[in-house]
Amino acid sequence: MRHGWVVGSVVILAMLFRFTGVHRANDVFIDEITYADLAGQIAQGTVPSILGNPFFLHPPGSYILNSWVINMFGLEGHPMDLALQLRWVNAVLGAVTVGVCCLLVRGLVGVLPAAAAGIIMASDPFILRMDGRLMMETPAGLAVVSGWLLVIVLLNRKWRRPRLWLELGAGLVFGLAIVIKDMTVVFTLVPLLAGVFWRNTIPPLTALRLMGSASLPYLAYMGWVAANGLLPQWFDQKSVGVLRILGAVQMTGFNAVPSADLAGRLIEMTGRFGTSYLLLGLSILSGAVAATSTVATRRTIGLFSLFTGFMGIYSVFFGAAEEQFGYCVVLAALVSTPIAVEMLMRWRPRLRRAFVIATVAVVIVGLALGVQARTVTDDGLVRAREWMVNNIPASATVGLTSVTGEFALLPRDHWEVLPSLLSLRDKDAQYVLTQGRQLSQGYGFAAPELLVWLAGNAEPVFTFTGPTNGETVVWKLDREKLEDAVEAGQTLPPVSGGYR
Repeated sequence: MRHGWVVGSVVILAMLFRFTGVHRANDVFIDEITYADLAGQIAQGTVPSILGNPFFLHPPGSYILNSWVINMFGLEGHPMDLALQLRWVNAVLGAVTVGVCCLLVRGLVGVLPAAAAGIIMASDPFILRMDGRLMMETPAGLAVVSGWLLVIVLLNRKWRRPRLWLELGAGLVFGLAIVIKDMTVVFTLVPLLAGVFWRNTIPPLTALRLMGSASLPYLAYMGWVAANGLLPQWFDQKSVGVLRILGAVQMTGFNAVPSADLAGRLIEMTGRFGTSYLLLGLSILSGAVAATSTVATRRTIGLFSLFTGFMGIYSVFFGAAEEQFGYCVVLAALVSTPIAVEMLMRWRPRLRRAFVIATVAVVIVGLALGVQARTVTDDGLVRAREWMVNNIPASATVGLTSVTGEFALLPRDHWEVLPSLLSLRDKDAQYVLTQGRQLSQGYGFAAPELLVWLAGNAEPVFTFTGPTNGETVVWKLDREKLEDAVEAGQTLPPVSGGYR
């Protein structure tokens, strides 16, 4: 606590970054709307479901948390409006996560590395992107690093009753992470188990007690599922989820879209997330170095970083390559890299100057990218909805072409998913909404060719350009040109969704 002001200052910095541009810095993401809807259902006392089917792809931890916030503050409205309001929850939790990581590094390496790591994390553009949306990764990540902080504290204690209470507490916190997102078992229990066999890093009985208490929250959840006769639905959905993580089933992420250019996209986004990519790459390397330390607590964090990095690499090459999977990878890198750097400087003192210069450079560049990330205006879908509500006649038919558009804007009279020229013609649509980046990369319902046809045959009446979705455009259709195209056999069928 002698350096508590350092942690406090870093947390304040993290809050400043996260509280800036909460509603405008990141365009609405489909998962946010889904999670807000599920939280709203729980707040109303119903089983969370999608299209009438109970939802078990992810555990309900984050939805329960947000349902408490909904009831506490009396939040209401369309799921997209709920998602925008609930972003404040993740902004606060994200700032707390920065403080916990700072404490971890402080205890393992020292106050100066902790301050540097805290500043980098407070302003990291990728972490800000996740904390700036209603994503389950933020509360799950907070539980993961909080659990590891407790593990580090208890490993430094002797075999007395307080240590047993710490083991119970750390295990329960890990359990909360798992009941928020069960994929975090790889970031918590797997490193614990590995620590038993790797150089006696974690005593077997300690690992057993930690893993036992970590299972309690999920067992309680499964007891509720069984009591309500929902085990078959849980098993079906969870089986698909496991296959998605393994890569046997590709439904979302870059690997699910053959035409998506992951390498090109990474190069394109380097100007926004350059320091984040550096941290993603360091997770395995820093973890491997830290895992060889002579200090058990440092080895523990090294194993955490190593397995988290392996999971990230596997997701990119074989599994469901979704950007949110990188959240815990960056957290792990931020707590393991200071350990690795300190070890390397002891091994090669001549490297100290180079490491100090590199750290200062990353801090400065990270701060600049963080400011850029939070001052940008990137709320195209919200602006498009406002424009359509105020400028399009209520009786006009509006065609939607993306999954995000469907979840964010429906239900509304005369607005529906119409992702082909044929469906637009048959439903007598007068307007159509497109999100350029989603459609061009194959993530929407409509074929990328629809954008080309609209550019040559329709009038753009609203246009917004943002870094997330590129050009969000409302097009006014020329009914005669649309009819001629369909009659000529140019229907441009959709690429997904089962629509015509």
